[in-house]
Amino acid sequence: MSSTIKPPITNEVEDQIKQLLRQNTNNKNPMIQRVASHLRKREYFANHYQPQLVSFGPIHHGDQNLKLGEKYKLMWLAMYLDRYNQSAKTLYERILEDIAQLKNLFEEDLFDKFGFGITVGGGGFLDDEKISWMLVVDGCALLHILEHGKLDRFDNDNELKIKLDQLILVRQDVLLLENQLPREVLVKLLPSNVQNADKELSKIMDNFLCSHHLWARPCAHPNKEEAKDTGRRRSRNGANNSTNEQPQHAVAIIHNNQPPPPPPTHVLDYLHRNIIVDDKNPPKDDSSNMMMDITHRNIQELISAGIELAKTDSRLPKDIDFKPTKSLRLSAATAKLMLPEITVDDATAPTFLNLIAYEMCPDFVNNYGISSFVAFLDSLIDHPEDVKQLRSAGILLNALGSDEQVSELFNMISKDLVIEVGSYSKVRGQIEKHYKDKWKTWRAEAYAKYFSNPWSVIALVGVIIGIGLSLAQTVKAFM
Repeated sequence: MSSTIKPPITNEVEDQIKQLLRQNTNNKNPMIQRVASHLRKREYFANHYQPQLVSFGPIHHGDQNLKLGEKYKLMWLAMYLDRYNQSAKTLYERILEDIAQLKNLFEEDLFDKFGFGITVGGGGFLDDEKISWMLVVDGCALLHILEHGKLDRFDNDNELKIKLDQLILVRQDVLLLENQLPREVLVKLLPSNVQNADKELSKIMDNFLCSHHLWARPCAHPNKEEAKDTGRRRSRNGANNSTNEQPQHAVAIIHNNQPPPPPPTHVLDYLHRNIIVDDKNPPKDDSSNMMMDITHRNIQELISAGIELAKTDSRLPKDIDFKPTKSLRLSAATAKLMLPEITVDDATAPTFLNLIAYEMCPDFVNNYGISSFVAFLDSLIDHPEDVKQLRSAGILLNALGSDEQVSELFNMISKDLVIEVGSYSKVRGQIEKHYKDKWKTWRAEAYAKYFSNPWSVIALVGVIIGIGLSLAQTVKAFM
């Protein structure tokens, strides 16, 4: 006798399933979310995902160790409102009016701490009011930081009213994955007379990020009087609408009649887009099928095989190249590995780790450009001597400490990375082909052994002279 098992599907469950389907279909950009749990569990990693001074958004809102940051955010809110002659009540009502749509830009469980279902006098939900006010405070504070949080313009009379060590922490906190605010929130908090809110927001993010060590484009450095004049114009007009100032927004470039890319999801996404400018179309070639046969080589191995290091004019990760040389001179290197300049400092680990965590978000479709770049650097750096060679070539600027610390840093953050198989496959294939050329390898090894320093040359000359004298004596004895 057979029995039919009926699953406990109710109308409510079916409605939830349909809602999830609609969310997956409608959300074109990744939602604000936590770092994946498997990344947090890694030793020494969790601290790089935690804000040190200020929180933005619901994930770390109310953390006990961020009380000082809450005071600072209220101060920056007041400064922002005064600067643009804005009303806190107006901005709050603007956010509250669209709070249902704005909450859909976050993972749903992020707002549990705000008390769902608690009503006030039979009317609206308390959680919506609290969330709206949090977004106003955090959003206005963030906009103020983006405008005035540049290290290269810091002085004791800075417009954030904090010390230099605090500014460094704030800059790191702004770029944490769990500390992001949706672009839509920031746009709503811009002055109402801004004509193109997305373009204005991009300019503000440019202003903040262009002093970051991963930023690849040059940025303007106005003097103090120009900066003050810009501030006065913005105070009067709500935005800088001068026709002489063109916004720098590389992401908006359109080629071959392609539609422009969607606006950035948040500040971290904007940084990612400007580093991985070819994220949608990574370079691929026939050498990608050689990946299984390619062995990673560190810098010392490359140099011993006649490959010299050179710095490219670009700072973009995509601009890595390998150029064989045609010189027949024994002393000449037989190839060049071209690498972009990279600065390593205290912000390198948290920035790379949060960009990598963003690439691993389940709703962010990408080609793991940062992960692949970090993995490639790690393949070159095994020992402190590798870091020293990169420094000598002007490729790596070490503001972190010893070469050993830099080596350990890349070995740490590159563990278990997901990479795009085709990334740098051409360069890796060319390096492997170079290694299989015995003539080039022999030339390099011979030069390194006998001609790399004066003492080696003297020793070689002495051996040659000794052999010559021995031959002369032998010939003389037979004569």
